[in-house]
Amino acid sequence: MSTNIKFNKRLYTLIVIMSVSFTSFSQKNFSLYHLQQTNQANYLNPGFKQNNRLYLSLPVGMQNISLMNSGFTLNSALESRSQDDSLQISPSLLLTDMKDLNYVNFEMSNEIFGLGFKVKENFISLNITNRFQTRLNYPKDLLELSLDGNGNKLLGERASLDGIGLNLSSYIEYGIGFNRNINEKLTIGGRVKLISGVANINTIDTKLCLTTDASTFALTIDGSSEINTSNISPFTDSTIEYNPFPSLFNFSNIGFGIDLGANYEYNDNLSFSASILDLGLIKWKDNVTNYVSNDVNYTFEGIDLNQALDSVNNIGSDLSDTLQEIFRQDENNNSYNTALRTKFYLGGRYKFNDVFSSSVLVYNEIIGQKYNVGTSISGNIQLKRWLGFSLNYSTYGTSFNNLGLGINLVAGPVQFYGMTDNVMAVISPTSSKHAHVSFGMNIVIGPKKDKEGKEKSSNPKPKKSKVKKDDKKEIETVDPVQTQEK
Repeated sequence: MSTNIKFNKRLYTLIVIMSVSFTSFSQKNFSLYHLQQTNQANYLNPGFKQNNRLYLSLPVGMQNISLMNSGFTLNSALESRSQDDSLQISPSLLLTDMKDLNYVNFEMSNEIFGLGFKVKENFISLNITNRFQTRLNYPKDLLELSLDGNGNKLLGERASLDGIGLNLSSYIEYGIGFNRNINEKLTIGGRVKLISGVANINTIDTKLCLTTDASTFALTIDGSSEINTSNISPFTDSTIEYNPFPSLFNFSNIGFGIDLGANYEYNDNLSFSASILDLGLIKWKDNVTNYVSNDVNYTFEGIDLNQALDSVNNIGSDLSDTLQEIFRQDENNNSYNTALRTKFYLGGRYKFNDVFSSSVLVYNEIIGQKYNVGTSISGNIQLKRWLGFSLNYSTYGTSFNNLGLGINLVAGPVQFYGMTDNVMAVISPTSSKHAHVSFGMNIVIGPKKDKEGKEKSSNPKPKKSKVKKDDKKEIETVDPVQTQEK
């Protein structure tokens, strides 16, 4: 089951660099979806109308960071002492909130370049975005083994480590977006994306079990795994030349993706929206190393002390040779594909007046063979063009205490936006499973104004034709019968 990878200081460099520069657009951003006046909301639904005639993201770009742990919160390990009612840490309590298989999901992004402009009834956008996504799956029994060992509750039981693994992707996305008003009610849009893969670790169908015999204490290990990697060797092998900033235009690992979205205004107050994002895949061909383990089924019954004393110098090497033979892996350099993390949004909005509206949102995400669901409800305030504000409550996975805030402020030609899906992560980080923050700045040129200085609607309704009084008179007919009688 071992991958024979020796981690060194370059791995820590990789983590730092990804934290700083490969901030990947998680797109699970409820607050941004509610603030549709923000230009970058178009990333979540390409069918959203754009009021600005032009926007250009400033060099800081859009920054987005999201962290989610489905297993437990730090508060789960706290309990009161009977002596003085003070709190103490009890790690075993962490197990009470955990499922058989849990995950830590970490995503970041930054928008290197973003530009959008109107051409008559069409809106065209361009973007270059860094993405980094990682998901660590860990079984409940793994934590129980580390806390209680295999001689307590797991004695005589199967300690399941099935599903354990790491899935990590870093890539650069080049997108071209387009949306258009089909009629006074419907706007549709899409985005086509060319992808340059930077690095990847993909764990496939890992199965691993540890069983301790209740009478002999013999250890039985069984399982199998497959791990695919691309461009990981520079961080694990000191003999390979290391380049911390790969070329933006290196398409050795090439991929394609597509986003689709629509917004429908049922009437002046009620509207509906839907989008599907990241339909596509990446083909990994550059610097690929795959590790496939054979089916393991081995029982370790212990060491004979008499034989050990006779050959004390050889016991270490003999045990090492045995383990290497048991956990032998086949390596190959075959290219492989990974699917993008496909996401779905379904939303509805009710506009009470020109200032206040309320919206609901359902979010769905597919990561490998895992399916996550989120919901959100919000109250939104939009004061003309210069200020938008959203307060929302959301659920995601096993996280239910998420209170979000978002603001969109326009000062002259500069638009600033900042938001979080969970204020509680700042107020009480030990009780939160989900942390998120997003912010950025744009240069914007607003919508055109009419002769009276009022902003024109981005989706104007057709004008009703008026009939002149003179025309009405001309349309009137004369009854010939009545004329003859007169």
